[in-house]
Amino acid sequence: MYDFSRCKLCASNAAKPEYKLKKATVYACAACGFHFIDHLDSMPSGLPDETTKDLDRKAWDYIEGKLPANGNQLRKDLLLVKRHLSLSGADCLDIGAGAGMFAHLLAEAGASVHGIEPQGIFREFARLKFGIELNGETIDARHWQKGFAGFFDVVTLWDVLEHVNFPAETLRNAYNVTKHGGWLFLDTPRRDALFYRVGEWSYRVSGGANPLFLESLYSPLPFRHKQIFTLRQLLQLVETIGFSVISVNSSLFRPHNKIVLVCRKP
Repeated sequence: MYDFSRCKLCASNAAKPEYKLKKATVYACAACGFHFIDHLDSMPSGLPDETTKDLDRKAWDYIEGKLPANGNQLRKDLLLVKRHLSLSGADCLDIGAGAGMFAHLLAEAGASVHGIEPQGIFREFARLKFGIELNGETIDARHWQKGFAGFFDVVTLWDVLEHVNFPAETLRNAYNVTKHGGWLFLDTPRRDALFYRVGEWSYRVSGGANPLFLESLYSPLPFRHKQIFTLRQLLQLVETIGFSVISVNSSLFRPHNKIVLVCRKP
């Protein structure tokens, strides 16, 4: 059982309940200011025999219905990657690959692609829709940390850090599989954006009765938002791990309530 008084970012025992929502409590660290909820996911095994029977017609239609909007954004993300390097022959790892759309776009651009997706229903969709075999083992697994140490030219985490149990460990593990001179591309919601500050203000003035956006930003349901970074927190984290930050944000690629980072491993 995890002790949520221990901050998931700085590891100090200084986190206390800050916002009590309907289904979760947001903890805030007095030492570093990090916000996270009192919930961790139980991760699926990722083994090949894991059932995918839930990918019925209804689930297929729902996932496929999301592809056009998701594809529009992921094509912009691909342009961001291509601004920094040629993908022809590049070894790429897409962490949190979802339905496999970005992995598919990388492959179309000539990259050699690996993808991580812990949810079997999405792995099955990616296999049937795009012919892409995603791996269910998360980035901390020996398969990646030993088998692909310093291997990848590109590692991507699109809308992933807010979902994982331990984001600092996820980024350290991503660093380990990136080759020297390799690239990290990521985006994640921004806690110092206006929408979050409005939610905090509304919570306080209403005595917790009206948290506005906070209620929709966090959820204890599987693979939902568990934490949200400020820009300063995320920059400090990636630099502490060892990445050099090449660029921060671009309104062309993501809205202003997102942090977009382009980083490189020296």
